[in-house]
Amino acid sequence: MYIDHKANHIFISGMTRSGKTYFAVRALEDVPEGVLFFNLQNAEVTPRYITLSADDVEFKKLVELLRSGAKIDLHFSRYWKMKQIMLVIKYVSSEMLKAGFTEQKPIYLMYDECQILEKEARNAVRLVATRGLYLGCRCVFITQRPALADLTFYTQAAEQYIFQLGKGEREYFKQKGIDYDLCCRIWAEKGKHSYIYTDGWKIEGRKAIEK
Repeated sequence: MYIDHKANHIFISGMTRSGKTYFAVRALEDVPEGVLFFNLQNAEVTPRYITLSADDVEFKKLVELLRSGAKIDLHFSRYWKMKQIMLVIKYVSSEMLKAGFTEQKPIYLMYDECQILEKEARNAVRLVATRGLYLGCRCVFITQRPALADLTFYTQAAEQYIFQLGKGEREYFKQKGIDYDLCCRIWAEKGKHSYIYTDGWKIEGRKAIEK
């Protein structure tokens, strides 16, 4: 188990190739709940995930699979325009709040590159971030530019997993009250693909997960 699994929203950040998406995919494959990964960058997933094309999957099928605890990699082909992808994210996110999941039987909705979500999709996901826990929808936000992500995404996420980030993300660290220089020392000490975990009270460095 790589996440603390405390019935929270989760925010995972890190620069390109820092290990954040691999971590998210591996961490969520071990949870008993269903997982829906909006895989905007077509990142590699593990064999535990079922890859479904957004071209032909039905919402009802998604819900059935999630209820069974399936890990779903929702794939968007190169023919999809960003506007179309945003409409899918808006629709699926909004409808999942009405699908009958509960705090006792929740699912995870994992949003890759959440900083690029556009207006309508962003508003729908923001609603999941503010109301989702009660309605059985736990968000996992993944981003390489946390300072550009919607403020709601990381303020509503009690669990933060921070992989190596550049100085340009200082605004994010400022908002969270985290010492950037301390993070740099921890990343250096723990090594490549290491990360920092914080729940708002404690900050601890953790070594990279094994591949």
